[in-house]
This record gives sequence, structure tokens and C-alpha cells, in this order.
Amino acid sequence: MTRYFRFRCIVLILTLFGISVVSIAQTAETSKLSAFVRKALESRGQSLCNPVAKRLSHRRDSPHDSQTAPHYILAFVKVHDGETLLQQYGCQTYAQWGDIYIARIPLLNLAALSAETQVKRIEANASAHQLLDTATTIINALPIYEATPTHQAYTGEGVVVGLMDIGFDLTHPNFYNRDLTHTRIRAFWDQLSTDTIGSSLPLGRDYIGEEAVLAYARSRDGETQTHGTHTLGIATGMGYDTPYRGVAFDSDICLVNNVESSDTAYFEPSKMYLYTTAMDALGFKYLFDYAEQQGKPCVASFSEGYPPYFDEEDSLYAAVLDSLSGPGRIIVASAGNEGLVKSYVEKPIETKEAGAFILCQKEGAIYRIKTSGQPKLHLYRYDGEWGVPSDTLTVKLDTLAYETIVTDSLICKEDTLALSLYRTRSTYPPDEVWLIYVQGNRTLDKLPPMALTIEGDQHAEIFGKSSAAFQTNEIDPRWKDAQAGHNIFAPGSFKSVICVGATSYREAMINMWGNPHNAHEGTVIGRISPYSSTGPAVSGLLKPDVVAPGTYVISSFNHYSPIRYSMMAETEFKGINYPWGLATGTSMSAPMVAGTIALWLQAKPTLTTEEIREVFNRTCQHPDPEMDYPNTVYGYGEIDAYRGLLDILGLNWIEGLSLHKPSKLRVYPAEGGLRLVTDTPLSEAIKIKVYNLSGIRIYEANVAINGTEAFLPLPTYIAGVYAVQADANTSELRGSQLVRL
Repeated sequence: MTRYFRFRCIVLILTLFGISVVSIAQTAETSKLSAFVRKALESRGQSLCNPVAKRLSHRRDSPHDSQTAPHYILAFVKVHDGETLLQQYGCQTYAQWGDIYIARIPLLNLAALSAETQVKRIEANASAHQLLDTATTIINALPIYEATPTHQAYTGEGVVVGLMDIGFDLTHPNFYNRDLTHTRIRAFWDQLSTDTIGSSLPLGRDYIGEEAVLAYARSRDGETQTHGTHTLGIATGMGYDTPYRGVAFDSDICLVNNVESSDTAYFEPSKMYLYTTAMDALGFKYLFDYAEQQGKPCVASFSEGYPPYFDEEDSLYAAVLDSLSGPGRIIVASAGNEGLVKSYVEKPIETKEAGAFILCQKEGAIYRIKTSGQPKLHLYRYDGEWGVPSDTLTVKLDTLAYETIVTDSLICKEDTLALSLYRTRSTYPPDEVWLIYVQGNRTLDKLPPMALTIEGDQHAEIFGKSSAAFQTNEIDPRWKDAQAGHNIFAPGSFKSVICVGATSYREAMINMWGNPHNAHEGTVIGRISPYSSTGPAVSGLLKPDVVAPGTYVISSFNHYSPIRYSMMAETEFKGINYPWGLATGTSMSAPMVAGTIALWLQAKPTLTTEEIREVFNRTCQHPDPEMDYPNTVYGYGEIDAYRGLLDILGLNWIEGLSLHKPSKLRVYPAEGGLRLVTDTPLSEAIKIKVYNLSGIRIYEANVAINGTEAFLPLPTYIAGVYAVQADANTSELRGSQLVRL
């Protein structure tokens, strides 16, 4: 029997919808507020008016007391002539881009501020989380370059690599210069620092210069987190005395230690609404501001993210990152690790009804429906007979007015199940958006199977996430429409951000203790990693932009960190043992691409995001030759740092110049010429051609190698970068290399 009650009250069942009953009823313009901001309103302790919701939310904490209740929220505010108005409401502004501000807003004034006609939108979202491979319990990784005494032409010198993450060991030798005399970390903002006296930053403080950075030693969360040290090592590590060197190992480093979901133990509950996407935007601004002060280009790497929304939750965040990006100011972010999760359902126009069974290990699951029409939503519960629902809850979506809530419920024997819907307008017309929240009196996986379906003549999509996913169930094989994809994380889903997915090159590794680490089932060498999120983005943008290795990447760990099971090596520096270990995820791919872009910025400091995408289009490798590129799995393909450099320098058109380096021949500058080194003893001649950056061949000679080394004297030359082409009978000796003379 179907039982449901309809309550047309403006209430959200739990703080996941976060609409404050009293504030909405009185002054708040809820259509101007993102869901997270509505949640902030509800956090003031207002009661729920829905009796079903009250019964189901018995585990919620009681309202915050005055000692711990949040007092402020840091948010994006779109407001016309807003400086004076924001001051009137007790707001403190930290940044402005046209009519978009980042402001700290007193929660007591939030509702009234939203009602002002000058205010067009107030947005914030919860802080992101690190994008390690969450589908496994181990941490893994892959070395990018061998640590050899090379003199590469481009090493990131003169470029700032900015990185925002959590868990930094500032004393690790991986971040020193090559002669170990100075750290390359020039500035560090720890948003968790408790030393805030005299700081002009909204949270924590920054530490400028070598003495201050090394004295601070680690981020406040550095004893339990090591993610930042690992990703920074991939982008910029010099390798110390290991084979695990990063990409731009001569770059300057600027860091922000932000706050994400695993850092809650380090901040007071009263500050929870300050750690938002608006704070992350200020972090990006800090990185670019430092680089601008130094007169250097900057690439900012971000290995965190969260499921984006298409109902205006992130429009101001995306606009701010658009404003921050520009020539020599590039943002790179991870795609996410949702590739193994079926969190998307599509109902084509020609299909009458489509859906899937709910997969959720929490008491509540939130989904979003995007459609150009107004179909019916069904929630089927199965408690016995196969193929026949024992209960059905049906809602016709066109009965719901904008910015209001409909709550229906099922009483299922001893269990209670509620379904709440909230209707809003999409930022991508003509679609409309419904937020769907399914709430049980116990975790949904403990309840009888439930299928969520859409019926109608319109095209419709249902979006979930890893904690609110879908599955099939033989009890009713009709609902088998769950699929992966459409799960690119923000901010990688934004237009101005280079979004990076992950490929795999190792199926297994053995740690320093002799214990094996095995990659996911389905891992194929050289192809997309099973865990890597795929597109398109919820906005329809083609994402990811590019892919790079992300499985079993080896890099530096914090020496404070308790992580030991994934260690690959340990080295001593200044009396301290520093670990190096494995990690897997698009977290590892993003800094690999950011480090590569740092090399490209050294060659052309004014590169823009769109120019970089054009380089991807011309130079990326295509791992799956059966696919057209760009696509929603690989983007433009797998990044090729060397071909990209040749393209940027304008050398890829030279006839006879290889687009790859020789695998067993290295060319170094030497006094008066070039030094050629091979891996194994040889007895053959190699033809060497030397080109300047104008593409003119300035020298050509046959060099006889007897043993493993040979010297090639060069005529008078002007200091600069040259392309050296080697041709030999052995394929491993053929290729080109850039050399700085």
C-alpha cells in the first residue's frame, strides 16, 4: 500500500538542504542563496516544522550553544555597489572582482542582507577533499623522472609553482635547491595556524622567507596529513638522493595549507562556515599575488575537489577563477576519483521510464534531477515479490513551485522513508533542477531495496555521487540505467581550470618492507585508470582536458606522518629520516601536469589556459587509438612534456627533428661543446645536428663513441637553448634533446 503525505512548507528535511525555516519565513531571499549558505542559516538552531522530518532527524545534534555556534560565513557575494552595503551589515571584504566580492558575513545578518535588492547572489560551498584513490585502502605512486645529473634546458627556473593542499613538511630536502643550500619554499599560508596576531588574512597567517618557513617547519595538520608534501614533490621535488624527482625541480614554491573534510579536528566549530570555497578562492589569489610580486609566471596546482552542482551553487566561484586566470596565471585541478562509481542515470526522450536502485550507506542520499520538462518521479520499494514493488511513492514534478519544498513519506512496517524535493532554476537553460533527498530512519542499505526512476516524454538526467550512488538489483531488472561518467569534480569542471584525469603504468609495487601493492582490477597499462572520473562536466563542458600518470606515484612524505605501509625509501637529512612513499589518484596526476606547465611557462611566460589547450591538441599522445580526440575520457590525450616544449618553441616543424628524446643517450653541455653519454658501451658513430631556436642548423658532425662517452666540440655560439638531434643505427640512440649552452 502506498502512503504519503504532502507538506507545502518551506522546510528541508536535514541540513544537507540547509534551509532555515524562520529566516525563510521572515526575510531571507532563498532564491539568492546557495544550499550551503541556506545550511548556515539553519545552523542558528531553528526548529523544523515537518513532523516526519523531526522523527527522522532524531540523531541530529542539538542546536549549537553560544560558545560553539558559528558566527560568520565566508562567501561570494554578487552585489551592485556593494562596499557600503556590506559594511552596513557588518561584513568584512577580502577581495573584489567587479561586482563579485569575497566577504565574511555575520550569520545573524545573512537573511536581511539577502533581501536587499542590490544583492543578486550569495554563494559558498563546503571545502573540498583530497583526491587520493578512495576506492582502496592503500596509498600508491609513480616516479616521474630518474634523478640523474642532467642539465635540462627547462627545469622550472624563473617560474612559481603554487600549490594549495593539506599536510606539508616544510623541512623536507625534496624542496631544497640542488646544492641543498636553500629551501625553494618562498611563502607559506597556513589557514590552520593559531598564530594570528598581526595577520591580515581571514584565517591563520603566512610565513615569508626561508627563516620563517623553516622555523614553522610544518603545517598545523602535518602530523596527521601528508598529502601536500606528496603532491608538491611530484610537481617540484628535486629528488634529493632518490630516483623520485619531480618535474619542475628548479621552480620557486609558494604554498597554501587550506582546510578540507579530514581536517575538522584542527578548527573550532564556530569557524566551520569560514572554511568554504570562498576561502579556497582567496588561496588561489594568494598564490598568484605572490608570483606577481616577484614578476614571475605561476601555475597553481589543486589536488582537491567536490561534486559540482548546476543549480547556481558554484557560479560565482567559477567567475572568480575566470578573473584570476590569465597570461602566465594557470590553474590545474584533479578530475576526481569517481570512475568506479555509478552515479548517473539518463532517460532519453524515446524511453518512457528509466532508473536504478539506490546505493547509499548513510541515512540520507541527495540527488539532483536536470530536465527540460516536468516528468514524474517514482520511488519503488521492494519487500517480497520479484519485479513487483510493494510500495510506490510518486510525485509529479510540475506540481512543485520554485524555491519551495515538497515532502512525501512511506511508512514501511517498522521503517519510515521520506522523500523531499526542492525546485530551482538551472544556470543552463532551458533545463530545470530538482534536488531530491531520500531519508530513512536507518542507513538506506539496511532498508529493503529501493529504485528511483523518472517517467515522461522529456529527456532527463539524475546525478548522484559516491555517497549517493546507484546499482542494479535482480529483484527488478527493469531499472538498470545506472552508469559511470558525468562525475568530474569542481573546480576542475570550471571552464578556466585545466582538469586532469589519471592513467596507469604499474599494476603492482613492492614497498620497502617487501609487502605488495596491487592496482585496481581492470587496470590496463597505458590507459585511463579505472578510478579516474570522466566527463562531460555537469555543465556540458568537455572534461577532463588532459590525463597523466596517477597510479603508484612515488614522492615525498612528511617525516611526522604515521603512514609507513606504503613507504618505498627513507633518506637522512640534517639528522632526520625523511620517507618517500606510494600514492594513487588524480591527486597525483594534477601536479604532474602543473609541473609540466611550469616548464612550458619557463619557455613562454605569457601562456594562457586556452593556448595550453591548443598545445594539448597538437601534441598529446592518444592512449586509445580507437577513440576520437578530444573526448570525455582522455580529453586531448596524455600530456607529452617534450613535444609540448618543442611546439611552444616553434621547433616541431623542423624536418628531421625527432619529437621524442633518445632513451639511451643523454646530451650535456660541456666547456666548449657537448658531452654525449650512453647507458652501455658502444662502438659506432652517431650523427649530431644542432639547431638554434630559429630552426637554423648551426652545426653537424659524426661523433664516434668508443665506450660510454664522447665529446663534440662546437664552434663559437651564443648562450641560449639549442635542439640537438641524434641519428644512429640503434633506435634507442635516435631522438632529440633541448640543451641550454
